[in-house]
Amino acid sequence: MICSNGKTSAQTALDWAGACARGDLETAAAMIAGGCKRYGGLSWSAVDRNFYLERWKIYLDAFSPYSLTVANHLVNGRTVALEMIESATFSRPYRLPDGRVLEPNFRSYVDHVCTVVDITDNGLIGEIRAYIPSNLESLIASAITALPA
Repeated sequence: MICSNGKTSAQTALDWAGACARGDLETAAAMIAGGCKRYGGLSWSAVDRNFYLERWKIYLDAFSPYSLTVANHLVNGRTVALEMIESATFSRPYRLPDGRVLEPNFRSYVDHVCTVVDITDNGLIGEIRAYIPSNLESLIASAITALPA
């Protein structure tokens, strides 16, 4: 599918993944539609664009060095599935949405992830579905259990 910006769905998704891999949130954010919803995490509940971008910045500040590599992608019309390898080290304090702060434990993780994005007609990402195995979630959960009661 060619979008009104002249790019295919695959080009848009791969450009976005590249910006994410570089930690270039400004470029990545510009490629996400205002009404975009991101699904994922343990509750699989939708979060809006602004919350997603805020949490992504907090995550990148706490998990460094960060690496993301696109291993493969599949396209079906305006839907693109990105198979990626993500890794990082929990090296700085991480603020949870409820305000609590997790102290770094300097543990690293590697996850083989799949992120499915839907591209709008104007070439923006209209929906994100992130299927992330438990390695990152497990690392965060173990840090939460270390918090004082």
